[in-house]
Amino acid sequence: MATGTIRPRDLLSADAAPLWRDLSEVPDLAEPAALARVRRAHPDADPALVAAIATQVGLRRRALDRLGRWSQEAILDAEAVQQATRAAVARYRAEAIAARWGLGHIADIGCGIGSDARALAEAGFEVRAIERDPWRAEAASVNLRPHAVEVVCADATQPASDVLDGCRIAYVDPARREHDGPRRIDGRRPHPLSDPSEWSPPWPWVMALSERMPVVAKVAPGFNARHAPLDADLEWIDHDGDTVEVTVWMGPGTRGERRATALAGGVTDSLACVGPTRDGLTTSQAQGLLIEPTPGVVRAGLVVSLAERLSAALLDGGQWLTADDVASTPLARAWRVITELPGEPRGVREWLRPYGAVTWKTIDAGVPAHEWDRRIGHRPARGGIPITLVVTGHDRVFAVERDLR
Repeated sequence: MATGTIRPRDLLSADAAPLWRDLSEVPDLAEPAALARVRRAHPDADPALVAAIATQVGLRRRALDRLGRWSQEAILDAEAVQQATRAAVARYRAEAIAARWGLGHIADIGCGIGSDARALAEAGFEVRAIERDPWRAEAASVNLRPHAVEVVCADATQPASDVLDGCRIAYVDPARREHDGPRRIDGRRPHPLSDPSEWSPPWPWVMALSERMPVVAKVAPGFNARHAPLDADLEWIDHDGDTVEVTVWMGPGTRGERRATALAGGVTDSLACVGPTRDGLTTSQAQGLLIEPTPGVVRAGLVVSLAERLSAALLDGGQWLTADDVASTPLARAWRVITELPGEPRGVREWLRPYGAVTWKTIDAGVPAHEWDRRIGHRPARGGIPITLVVTGHDRVFAVERDLR
C-alpha cells in the first residue's frame, strides 16, 4: 500500500480505534484467515484502513527492541524503522552533542519518523524537525507532539530555503536508499546507494553546510572515511555487539579523531585516537583469554589502542588480542581458551567428534566460516554440547568458551 492512500491522521481516527484493538490481538498478521475475521467483524471499515493498521501493528512489533517503548504508540513505516536510530544510541548521541557544543536550537534534517528528534528534545534541545516527505512529516508531527518539537515539511537543500534560519547546530541523517516511486509502509525495502552524492540530502551539501554551522551526520558503518573532511571526527558506534552507524562530527574543536564507542547492557565505553595507527606488542603465544574487539574498534583502526587499554598483546596475524586477565568493557568480548586444536582439518575433525554444532569465528581467517565448516566436515554428535572455534591469523584454531565475568 502506498503511503499516500492512508494518511497518519487516518490511523488515529475514531473509526481506527476498534481496528487497532482487534488487530493487536492477532498473533500472526501474515495469516489471511485472521485478517479476514477482523474484516468480517468490521464490515463497514475501509479495507485500506484495515490493511494499513495491520501493517502498523506488525511494524510496532518489529520496532520494540530497536526503538523502545515509544514506538508502540508511534506511526511508523518500514524504511524509516529500518533506518531509525536505536533508542539507546539516539540518547547517547543527543547527550554527546550537548556536551560538545552546548544546548540551543538544533535542526534535525531528514527526521523521518522522529526518533532522533525525540532524543534531542529529551536532552534539552529546541528541535526543528525537517522532513521533505509529506507522509513522514505528518507521522513525525504525531509522534513528536508530546515533546513540543517543531516539525516542518520542507526540502532544506533548496537554495532559497530559510528552514535552517535560527538553528545553530544541524543533525543530518541522509536517506541512503534508492527511491523508486512513493515511500511504502508494506515492508518493501529499496536498494542502498553506495555513492554519497546520491544520498538525500547529498553528502557534498552536508559538508558545505558544515561551513555554516556545526554538523553531526549519521552514516552507515561501511562509510569510507575519505569522504569526510580531514579534520572531521569519526565515531563508530556499536550497540549490543553490532556496529550500527558512524557519526561524523564537523565543526569547532574537531581534529581528525577516530573514536569507537560501544553500548551494551546499560554500559557505555569509548576509545579514541588522533593520528596514524601505531604498532603494538604482538605475540605468537596465546594466553588464557582470547579477546575479540567489537567491529567498531576494528573499523576505527583502534585495535592496538584497545590492547594498550587492556594490557593485552595482539596475537600475531590478525585482530585478536590475548591476555591472562582483562577488565570488562563493552568494547570487547573475552573468550577463555579451552585448547588449541591441531592445524590440519583431519585433526580438527577428530577433536570435534563428540561435540554438537560448531560456531566459527573467522574474523582473521582467509576463508569465511561456511568454508571452514565445509573444509572440516564436522557432523554434530547427537546430544553433543555446542562449541565455539576461533580461527586466528595463520589459520590457528582454538576451542573457546565465553568468559562471563
